[in-house]
Amino acid sequence: MKIQESDTFKVGGPRATYVLIICSLLYAMRYADWQIMAIVLQPMKIELGLTDAQAGLVGTAFFIGIMLFTLPIAHLVDVWSRKKTLGLMAFVWSIFTVATGFTSGLTALLFARFGVGVGESVIAPGGTALVSASYPEEKRAQKLGIFNMFITIGIIVGAIGGGYLSAHFGGWRTPFYVFGIPGAILGVLAFFMQDYRLKTADGSNVVHDSFLSNLKQLWEIRTLRWLYVGLGMFAVMQISVLTWFPALLMRAYNIKEDAAGEIMGLVTIIALRGPILGGILADKWQKKRPDGRIHLAAVSIAVTSVFLLLELLAALDINNKHLTIFCAIMLPLYSIASGMALPAAAATTQDVVPARLRGLSWGVAMLALYLLGGAWGPLLVGKISDTFHGGYQGLALGLAVAGLFGFVASALWFMTERHVESDMKKAKEESASA
Repeated sequence: MKIQESDTFKVGGPRATYVLIICSLLYAMRYADWQIMAIVLQPMKIELGLTDAQAGLVGTAFFIGIMLFTLPIAHLVDVWSRKKTLGLMAFVWSIFTVATGFTSGLTALLFARFGVGVGESVIAPGGTALVSASYPEEKRAQKLGIFNMFITIGIIVGAIGGGYLSAHFGGWRTPFYVFGIPGAILGVLAFFMQDYRLKTADGSNVVHDSFLSNLKQLWEIRTLRWLYVGLGMFAVMQISVLTWFPALLMRAYNIKEDAAGEIMGLVTIIALRGPILGGILADKWQKKRPDGRIHLAAVSIAVTSVFLLLELLAALDINNKHLTIFCAIMLPLYSIASGMALPAAAATTQDVVPARLRGLSWGVAMLALYLLGGAWGPLLVGKISDTFHGGYQGLALGLAVAGLFGFVASALWFMTERHVESDMKKAKEESASA
């Protein structure tokens, strides 16, 4: 089977650009909401009387919502409509984002963040599938690099905007009221994106296999097995840092959420180079070797872990000026390196599957990312922090442990390389023969 160009779907051109813009902005708003929670975590924790472990559980509730709904939503993306699913679920997460600001206790807060996770479960599989299909294969990682760059843009907007609103306009609840609006607007605009239908060789519409049958086919692709587990290990480090680093800055240097947001925003602006650089290098390496994209991901995540551990050395002595300057240099380097890995891994999940499984392929990737790492990584850091009596040093130790999982992810992705070429060949043969 194949994606056919038609009057309503074109590969490349203005319609593809519109898809890239709307999907990227949706991705940005998804991560802005996430970063707002990280920025206001410390004042929220104090007001609601939460422990570090309970504060980490708030992030876990969000990821459970994503985990439970990612696969059903990804399947819906493939068999129904990518643009309609994206539009509808944008409204869901916007409603629960606003609801977060109205919560007054842990239970209500957990429910609101669970709802946000349910709504946001659509953007990774839906956006990845639609952007991938809207551009030719040789530009796939580059365009997915742009798409994933908006993760960084969303983090910047959430960090700076969320911190400023919280510090100057009524406290930690205000950012959630404000940031619920853009998602709803983009949800409307999503209905005007192009969408594709899959056709067989004789031009008829593809009859999709069952959900379980599609999952079984993905499991048989050896590249994906190692890649998915690696994503989970990557998430232990990456999501823990995004969740806890603003709180670490506030505790270590006694600053408010607006200052922490500005620091995170500045660092993240520098990190914008990561996804673009990763996408470009992944495409170039792919021309030289069939496993070039996942090779790039494996190298970059190993380097990322090194930078993170060097960065956390500041916790040993925050009054040492020279050590603090050194660690401040490591922070943007960490952000750039970590941003390089995801577009390369995302493109690989699309390279080794037939077109009819692209949405589900990245949906399973997101499930693995959260189930195997993202959902419990922040909780692990919080538990370690509580065990060592909290404070900035307890958090730093927890984040250092999380950083070790990056080396595990790198090793798994190096193991993935041996299967990429044969799995790509099988995917192309199936598409050609269908």
